[in-house]
Amino acid sequence: MSEKDILNKENYSYVTRSLIRLFNNGRLTNVSDITVESNYGYVTQIRYKDGSCRITYGNDLGINSGSSGDLTKDKGYTKFMLRNLKVNCPNGGEFLLPWWADTIRKSQEKHGNNNIKTIDQIAAYIQENLTYPIYVKPVNGSKGTDIYKVQNNEELDEIIAIYNEKRVRVVIIEENIAMPDYRIVILDGKLISAYKRIPLKVKGNGKNSIEKLIIDLQKQYQLEGRDTLLNPNDTRIIQYLRDIGLNLDYIPSLAEIVTLLPISNLSAGGTSADITDKIHPKWVKLAKYIAKNFNLRLCGIDIACNDITSTNSRYSVLEVNSSPGLDHYASSGEKQKKIVDDLYVKVFNAMNPF
Repeated sequence: MSEKDILNKENYSYVTRSLIRLFNNGRLTNVSDITVESNYGYVTQIRYKDGSCRITYGNDLGINSGSSGDLTKDKGYTKFMLRNLKVNCPNGGEFLLPWWADTIRKSQEKHGNNNIKTIDQIAAYIQENLTYPIYVKPVNGSKGTDIYKVQNNEELDEIIAIYNEKRVRVVIIEENIAMPDYRIVILDGKLISAYKRIPLKVKGNGKNSIEKLIIDLQKQYQLEGRDTLLNPNDTRIIQYLRDIGLNLDYIPSLAEIVTLLPISNLSAGGTSADITDKIHPKWVKLAKYIAKNFNLRLCGIDIACNDITSTNSRYSVLEVNSSPGLDHYASSGEKQKKIVDDLYVKVFNAMNPF
């Protein structure tokens, strides 16, 4: 490391580590200097040779407008926008937790809004509009945290109790979409990458329990540089295993594959399979359409689709991400790492970003 190199630390976020590495390697030719918050490396300021600057925050590269980014962090408003764009998305509704409903009710009613939907209306809503199993999630969650696949009213009550304890404000109830799950990454109207997202699984060896296999998988992820934290006692894992008739003590047979979560987020331990060269242009066009109408230069579109290689396939857009984390995708292979590096070079080199 030369005197001009910026110190890179393993505990920094992937975006920050990549920024520093690319700068130190001389690939960011338009960047004059970088300031990094040195404790956690979560925030940086990039200064350009033309005098402009950019802020990165976690996975947020500072390329999208604040309002567009904030919108995508709310799953309820995101679905409102998708429906308005005539884009298929899961049927469902949003309901306020009691403590939050009590907080805002007087103000809302004072201004004429008496249409506050609370969790005591969920059971009737499901009976009239959906069928179990359903998905339940906080309206503003990320990285797959606190998302549950619920089989009945009793499980729903258990999850609502967890949300109450965590002071979740609004919960979203969605139909179960039983199709493969993909992420399409768009930058400035162009396809960057597309990959299939595969839920967290363990592979049996005929000797170890599921709990031990999870612990071993966590060690493997650490060796690979993934910052995913797997917890065998995660409520979601225990519940999902219970629903399929298993528990943490179960010993899978040799080569038996056991899925541990009903979600495919890479941040939750899932894996990916690159399909950038296989995706049908129809789905790329749809992703570009969504990005444009959400006013997002960079975004990740999560889509469930029966056949991503065909134009004639059922689909449902699950989420829109304004700060798509690409670290797990980059760790899946050298080709994928180069795709992410090239994207970051283009973004970080862009002067006058606003």
